[in-house]
Amino acid sequence: MIFKVGEIYRDRDGKEYKFLMYAPEAKARSQLIFMCLKTEIIQVRFLSGSFSDSGRESVYDILPPEKKTVKLYPALCRNISNHTYWITSDLYETKPERAIRLITEYPAVVVEVEE
Repeated sequence: MIFKVGEIYRDRDGKEYKFLMYAPEAKARSQLIFMCLKTEIIQVRFLSGSFSDSGRESVYDILPPEKKTVKLYPALCRNISNHTYWITSDLYETKPERAIRLITEYPAVVVEVEE
């Protein structure tokens, strides 16, 4: 499921909606149930968040969260209090101040994450 209950999403027009529930028993066009935060009116959508099944984009489509790619590197982290070091299993492109990216023969692992 690309939508999470309780999370806030936007349509193409910028209106915000809160995802209330997924109803797999409902007709295809009303399996996702949202509430518009401004009007407090319940809105239903297809499983993809789209307003219609025509394949055309609509301003009423509720957009799923975008995924981005990040690189993971092994890193050496330092414990400030007792000056000990350990190797982390992963590290995003932006590392914490106390971490040192290790140069290895292995390339970084690229993964998709939600923001």
